[in-house]
Amino acid sequence: MDQTSTIVCDNCRIQNDSTLKFCPQCSFPMAGTVDEKRIFREHIGSQKRLLKEADKKIQQARIIILVMAGFALIQGLIQGFGETEDFQGMVVNVVLCIIYLILAAWCTQNPFGAILTALILYITVQLMNAFLDPTTMFSGIILKIIFIGGFVKGIRSAQEAKHSMAELEKLKAAPVGA
Repeated sequence: MDQTSTIVCDNCRIQNDSTLKFCPQCSFPMAGTVDEKRIFREHIGSQKRLLKEADKKIQQARIIILVMAGFALIQGLIQGFGETEDFQGMVVNVVLCIIYLILAAWCTQNPFGAILTALILYITVQLMNAFLDPTTMFSGIILKIIFIGGFVKGIRSAQEAKHSMAELEKLKAAPVGA
């Protein structure tokens, strides 16, 4: 008869053999010292803080994508109903607006892919505008730098969030707020 006693892991609540020092599910030091348990919990807390910070930056990038959608819509309306009545330009900008809105919505599911796609789209549009009218290359340069910087920060944050989520999953810890 097997007389092995069991112990429940304080971290992931999985029942384990009491002879194990570390939980095979999440690596929590079940039979470890108080310091080992404290260090494990601090590591989880650190990953949760990193994830929260990354999420804030991802939301800032999402806001930039929404601002880009707003700019595209306003520019399209001005082109279509302004003095020039450029309806083709209006259609292009409305389509850009819709694409940016889709990317902003997708940002909640796949922040890295959405922000990277928005950055590529933005740079492509800027390059096309510069090719068609070279004077547009330097107009609004500060705003362009701010947008690109925001996208790059968002991409980095999405990578950090992905890493933190993977680390928390490995440790079987609740991602945020737990």
